[in-house]
Amino acid sequence: MSESNPNSPIPAKEGVDSTPNGASETVHEWAYSGKAMRARCVLYWVVSLVVVGLMGTLTFLDMLGEAYLTAWIATIVVLLLLWGQFYCVYFYRTWTIRYRLTEHRLDTIQGLFTKTVDTMELLYIDDLRMVITLWDRLLNGGVGKIIVFSKVDKTDSQLTLIGVDEPQKMFDILNAARAKVRGKRGFITSGG
Repeated sequence: MSESNPNSPIPAKEGVDSTPNGASETVHEWAYSGKAMRARCVLYWVVSLVVVGLMGTLTFLDMLGEAYLTAWIATIVVLLLLWGQFYCVYFYRTWTIRYRLTEHRLDTIQGLFTKTVDTMELLYIDDLRMVITLWDRLLNGGVGKIIVFSKVDKTDSQLTLIGVDEPQKMFDILNAARAKVRGKRGFITSGG
């Protein structure tokens, strides 16, 4: 029995999504990948090392005088706040951001205390864009984002799926699902 990875675009959960008319829909779920924050982690390490190195140099050269203890305490507090903010964002994103693709819609689900669900009907998706930056390729393990556009959906004319592991695979799955729904309804789809 293989384990499912919630960060992988391979279906983490295939099951039945109950609909009002009793039909069933295949459900694919993904989660925000923590790998998307590797570049930020590297940046925080560089900043931390530079600040500690600078403070060490100033202390060694006795440029801080008698205020060296206060300066070190302030430096440590600032670094703890910096890293605390990093881990808060990391855990918030990895624990609360989810994406769900059914036969008819794409949902983005976010929130810890208050859940926010943004839905876009696949029929009304006009275009998809995948963005993988240089940092994403070099440091973040190929994690990227997918932007979904709709001219019809006025409340959510654009959904951005961030922290997508294996974005090309998810992009292809979304594009195929969109083409399938539009093909069933007689829409002409360009490019797949």
